[in-house]
Amino acid sequence: MTFRPLFVTGMARSGSNLLSRMLSANPDAMVACDPFFPLFTSLRNAMVRRGDKSGLVQAFDPASPIQDYYFDDERIRLMDIIQAGELSLPYDRLEWQSLCEGSTSRMSHECADLIPHLSSLLGPTYRDMLDNGLRIIAGAREAMGRRWVGFKEVWTIEFFAPLARAYPEARFIVLLRDPRAVLASMRAIDRLDATQVAHTLSYARHWRKYVAFATHYGNDPTFANRLLVVTYERLVAELEKTARALCDFLEIAYDVAMLDAEAYYDFSRGTFWRGNSSFETELTGISVRPLEWWRTHLDACAVELAEFVCGPEMVLAGYCPVTPAGEHWPSAAPLDYLVQNGREPCSWRSDFGDPQRDWGFELFRRTLLELDERSLDRDLVRRSFLFEDVFTRLRRQCAAA
Repeated sequence: MTFRPLFVTGMARSGSNLLSRMLSANPDAMVACDPFFPLFTSLRNAMVRRGDKSGLVQAFDPASPIQDYYFDDERIRLMDIIQAGELSLPYDRLEWQSLCEGSTSRMSHECADLIPHLSSLLGPTYRDMLDNGLRIIAGAREAMGRRWVGFKEVWTIEFFAPLARAYPEARFIVLLRDPRAVLASMRAIDRLDATQVAHTLSYARHWRKYVAFATHYGNDPTFANRLLVVTYERLVAELEKTARALCDFLEIAYDVAMLDAEAYYDFSRGTFWRGNSSFETELTGISVRPLEWWRTHLDACAVELAEFVCGPEMVLAGYCPVTPAGEHWPSAAPLDYLVQNGREPCSWRSDFGDPQRDWGFELFRRTLLELDERSLDRDLVRRSFLFEDVFTRLRRQCAAA
């Protein structure tokens, strides 16, 4: 390949489409939006089949959503298998038909222009297929001469470790957004596309998983000078400064076209991009208005639940909880919301389906931050925080507060 791979991720409803199009407006970069998610779920399943030494594969459901990994030894083992996995695993051609169907459906939203080239994705290994995917993007969008070609795929931050080993020349960008804003957007999308509405607690846990992985990768020498974490708030409030920071990270020249959202090209529809808002049918330009929409669009109980579940990671990422931490905090309100929300239909969920169990885990997790670290074993910490270095960082933050 004449270009270097660029991998971008973020939570769904976090503004990652905006970031991807901003990058693609630079003549040295091209980032497709969400083309290959079914390939990553297939890769996960292959990693489990090949890397499991503990019997996990017997209970593992290959149709399950990407996990948040909290509070369960089997989920932690799944996370570890993915972290240690390799892209050189052979691809099972018996999956090709279902992969094509899933990919076509996925691509139809934001990169329909790639669908005619989907047959070129097939390869003997997952590494070959990812290589082919990058070439499809570069060829279909006449980007072979650009310095960076890649894709943004939501929900895939845990795959950055095997990707970083397989592509030592690649770079990685993680986009974070206030979890209350993400939840508000996710809840509001119901009127446009009910298939995107997920379980609130599951969404919140995935958000803090993103902070945990971004923090952990930031401590990993494998990602030295290769990982950039950006917030949506900084992106829209400090537009030019953030665009220049992205260019510096990728070692490319800044281009003023990156700031003109009304001129971003929508390759999927062959026209100019008109935003991806849950609240407005069409956005013009890049505005700071969405930053505060959660204050009027998200139920107060959902705000309190989000801050209870994500509070320590919110502070770590630079977000300020608004719920007073009084004598009776958390109140019964977020628990009531959790119970009610658990009965509502949703497109996917990764909780345990038992509000009593889920609430107890969350209470236990917050208490761990205040206990004597010498009394805590490694497995307990990892079930609650995924990574020991993240737990240590959060404990220091808690002690300094």
